[in-house]
Amino acid sequence: MIASVRAAWFADRKRPAVWTVTLTWTALALAFGIGVPYLVHFALAGDPKEAEAAASLLDSVLPGQLVTTGIGLFPLFGGAIVVILGALVVGNEYRWGTLNLIFTQRPRRTQVMLGHAIALCGLTLLVAVLTFVALAAVTTAIALVEGRELDLPTPGRLAAAIAAAWLICTAHAALGYLLAVAFRSTATAIAVGLVWTLVLENAISGLALVLSPLTALRNVLLAPSSGALAGALGARSQFDGGTPGVLDAANAALPVTVLVGYVVVMFGLGTWLAARRDVG
Repeated sequence: MIASVRAAWFADRKRPAVWTVTLTWTALALAFGIGVPYLVHFALAGDPKEAEAAASLLDSVLPGQLVTTGIGLFPLFGGAIVVILGALVVGNEYRWGTLNLIFTQRPRRTQVMLGHAIALCGLTLLVAVLTFVALAAVTTAIALVEGRELDLPTPGRLAAAIAAAWLICTAHAALGYLLAVAFRSTATAIAVGLVWTLVLENAISGLALVLSPLTALRNVLLAPSSGALAGALGARSQFDGGTPGVLDAANAALPVTVLVGYVVVMFGLGTWLAARRDVG
């Protein structure tokens, strides 16, 4: 098993597409989480009538709001990007015919696929950590420029936010993993995954606001559960002017349970399917 994980990790970190997706997401997180609010703050700062709004926007890009600003980016935007990452890691193995060769060698199919799953968990942890490191660096720079205090969150609160972001990313990556195995195609897996998370689930979530029978279904969907976890950590709901995809939640127990279920079920189904189905 260790050899399979090391082999998968070696392959993943050598893929340009993996780093392209990771760095693209980091740039988007900085742009939408910090850049856009800061630029709007400058646009409003000269208008006395908008002074309160400008001050609120500035506060949102300072280190004190690092946790809420960072975790709020993951349910909708980060999740979609990581679905692509999960599909790329496994889908390209089918595209290049690598699995056909590996499956004829000594490692068992289950070991090979679990190696990919564990390596993918490592990649999602890297994405979560890199995102918060980048956000912390930029918010600190803004605080120094603006002459504000470096009111960084406590280590425990920051660790909880990174863990939540890792769980959200891993659940979405597991979806990409399963779809890549099911379709044996990177492009199809990405298309279906994005439609699922960005269109279908958000449509059901919206309908649940007016059709109460759909509320129970919304509570076990991937994107709404991610949004509820972000809301439980303090991110402002999309219905309260916050980041799209974030939902109000009294506590994190239910969304954490649902997301852990997605990780286990999606990786499990993908591994079982790859191990049982002929590869051709």
